[in-house]
Amino acid sequence: MSRAWARGAAVAATLLALDVRAASPADARFADECARRVPAGRVVVRALPVTPVVDTALSYQELTRMAGENSGHRWVLGLTRPTLRVEASWGFSGLSDPRSGRTCIRPALQMTLRYDPVLVLVGREFVYDACAYDFIFQHEMRHVDVHVRKLREVSLQLQSELQDRLSGVTHVGDRETLERRLRAEVNDYWMPRAERALREVREQHAAIDTPEEYGRARTVCEGRIARYLPRFTPADS
Repeated sequence: MSRAWARGAAVAATLLALDVRAASPADARFADECARRVPAGRVVVRALPVTPVVDTALSYQELTRMAGENSGHRWVLGLTRPTLRVEASWGFSGLSDPRSGRTCIRPALQMTLRYDPVLVLVGREFVYDACAYDFIFQHEMRHVDVHVRKLREVSLQLQSELQDRLSGVTHVGDRETLERRLRAEVNDYWMPRAERALREVREQHAAIDTPEEYGRARTVCEGRIARYLPRFTPADS
């Protein structure tokens, strides 16, 4: 008689399905029993809401240095700095066969995608000029929206991919080996997969930081922002 059991574990990663085929009639019967009695694999991928935190402690010169040469601009009025966090918990239900020592499991996975914190930095020179501050802040919020949309996109994509991987798949083998292999897949595949996908936002940010947008910064608010900036050169565009 097979013995039913359940187990859970918290890990910072995800899961790749492993389909271990039964090698004998007894194994086949055990696999069939598992398929009947063990709940199907379950996946939940969540994108948590983004809550920006505004920081106006630094000058625009300091923000420019913080952005570095890779920013492609001579001056930076604001910056958006999100911290990516991908977290997951997984567990499994299964059966054990005392006669053979074999185990079957079906995993369940919950993954959470979030940015915390999301720092929106605005140069302190512009804090007391409502027009200038609003122009810079709204520009940075467009960058925040890029990350919000990416979280939603990646969460839906991973939900679909992981559901395809886990749905109806039964893992049969030695219990310790199965747990070890599942943990390895969690750590080595799906977590890096999620992080890479969430970082693919360079083109979306570049579409916001256009020469035209930087040109607007010199003319809005009756030119008050421009008073703080270096004299225009072709390198600014």
